[in-house]
Amino acid sequence: MTGKEAGFLVGRGTKRSLNRRILRNTTFNILILVVVCCVIMALSLQSLANNILLDSLQPMARQSAKTVEANIHMLADRMMGIAGDPRMNSVTVGAEPDEGGTASSDTAATRENRAALLEEAAEIYEFYTIALYDLNGRLEQGIDDAPENLDSGFLELLKETDNLTIDASTIFQGSLGITMGMPVKEDGETVLYVMGTYKYDLLNDVISSINLGRSGMAYMVNREGIVTGHPDQSLVLDQSSLVQLSGGNGDAVERVTTGETGAAEFPIDGEKMLVAFSPIRGTQWSLVIQIPKSDYGQFINGAMLVSILATLAGLVISIVLILRFARSISHPVKCVTDRMVALSNGDLHTEVTPVSTGDELEVMTQTLDATLESVNRYISDIEQVLTRVADGDLRTGPQVDYKGDFVLIRGSLSTITRSMNETLLGFRAAADRLTAMAEQLSGQSAQLHHASLEQNQSTEELVHEVTHVKEQLADVAKSSGQTRSQTEEITRRVRSANEQMSSLSNAMDDISDNARQITKIAKDIEDIAFQTNILSLNASVEAARSGEAGKGFAVVANEVKQLAAKSAEAAQRATKMVDNTKAIIQNGVVLTADTADSLRAISDVSAQISTISDQLAAAVQGQELALSAMEERIATISSIADRNLQNAGETEQSSGSLAKEAEALQSHVQKFILKEKRGR
Repeated sequence: MTGKEAGFLVGRGTKRSLNRRILRNTTFNILILVVVCCVIMALSLQSLANNILLDSLQPMARQSAKTVEANIHMLADRMMGIAGDPRMNSVTVGAEPDEGGTASSDTAATRENRAALLEEAAEIYEFYTIALYDLNGRLEQGIDDAPENLDSGFLELLKETDNLTIDASTIFQGSLGITMGMPVKEDGETVLYVMGTYKYDLLNDVISSINLGRSGMAYMVNREGIVTGHPDQSLVLDQSSLVQLSGGNGDAVERVTTGETGAAEFPIDGEKMLVAFSPIRGTQWSLVIQIPKSDYGQFINGAMLVSILATLAGLVISIVLILRFARSISHPVKCVTDRMVALSNGDLHTEVTPVSTGDELEVMTQTLDATLESVNRYISDIEQVLTRVADGDLRTGPQVDYKGDFVLIRGSLSTITRSMNETLLGFRAAADRLTAMAEQLSGQSAQLHHASLEQNQSTEELVHEVTHVKEQLADVAKSSGQTRSQTEEITRRVRSANEQMSSLSNAMDDISDNARQITKIAKDIEDIAFQTNILSLNASVEAARSGEAGKGFAVVANEVKQLAAKSAEAAQRATKMVDNTKAIIQNGVVLTADTADSLRAISDVSAQISTISDQLAAAVQGQELALSAMEERIATISSIADRNLQNAGETEQSSGSLAKEAEALQSHVQKFILKEKRGR
């Protein structure tokens, strides 16, 4: 190990001492444990608090619903008292029944009694309005502001229950109120319905008195999820829905509107709410208690803070104890580490500081001391073996008994000396063979140098001959070019003569056609002369018959006959001349055709000569290319021959140097004292 690496180890030991590592790792583990425990504790406290609050809120909601129910029952008892008051009965006139078998009633007295009862009830019980309605829901009698007709739904519910009925809505003519209806019976039969609307103050006082936490509240909703009672009366007047107040939590809305008693937790506008609900018996309403979870968060946070502080105090105490324990371990470990760092720097003689801890650290120091002693002994033996080998004595070997894996070192030393002995024996034999081979190589190099000189001379002569042949081929190519040029001129002129002969042949054909036309005309003239002669004979005959009168006509006929004879003679001469001309023209046509054939033969021969000239030129060009390639290859061969000549000279010099080196190697090998192999 280098000094730089040892310094790195020392520096690393200083930066990351065992004491600090134990303290850091233990503290880190404890912190993780504390954090995990705090998280578990926080989650447990949150869950426990939620369960406790939800379990507490549920009976509280039930009890509050009973309180509202009691107040509603008080109002219901008043309505039942009004409906059962004797003044509601019809006033009869006399004791004798009428013709129908029943006593007659005094309508005016009856209405007066009922009006007095309604006025009295309105004064005592704080009604907005109270009135009597017939079985069809039409107003019969009532105080001011009484509606003319009952709500159809409310009327149907009255008929269905035939008992006290409370309207699901708490809005009456733009104000808040509790509407109740009760049937008025006579002789067990319902004859009227009394409907009264209480003022909302009583219900509002009950709802406002339910205070939980800093901002908890209670409100009522009907089966349709519409708010019927709330500390903020504007929400009731606006007919806000439970969906709006619950932040759209469908599960909670369904549980409340179905009349279930229970509790739940859900967020509203990002804030977690604890909600409990219970139905108000005898009505279509349910009471909902809603408390922000943050109202109880301070208690949970306080408990968590106390737990965390207690945990941190325990952590500090644990760190102090761990620090003391770490120091008891790190001090002896540091002593051993310092000795091992010194060992890594090559210090094999400093004694190991003894440690009396009675545990693994004491065993480790004793083992380190024994290890240093063994290593010193092994190194001394290796040093002796290597010193003898350096002096040239390869008959030496290890003298110390190696233990454990160090046996491999003893085997390696023996193997190294044996291998070096065999290698140097091989070097000695190789030096002898190399000397003989160097002498043989020197002779072969001289022969190779002489052969390379002859090869170089032959190559130069071959280059000279190729250059001479190339010049001759250039002359042949030049002559071929001239021959080709003259042949092309002959071909051009023969082609021109062929064209002229073709024109002449066409002209002779035209003359022959004209001669045929002339012959035809001559025949026509001869026919005309023959006909004219016949006419003249006929005229002569007719003139002879006419006597003196026909003499003049006979003279004309004679002249016509002579003219016909001359015309016939002229036509015969013309025909004869035309026949001669045709014979001459036919002979000319034959000669022209022969001449044209001769010219075509000459043209064919010229074309063949031109083709032969092209082939000769191509062949000459191919020969030139072949000679150029041959010249390049001969140049390459010449270059190779030059290099061979140069290499042969260098090989001859190297063989001499090799012989000298072989002798030097042999002298060096002789210096070693070797173990000779048996049988050699």
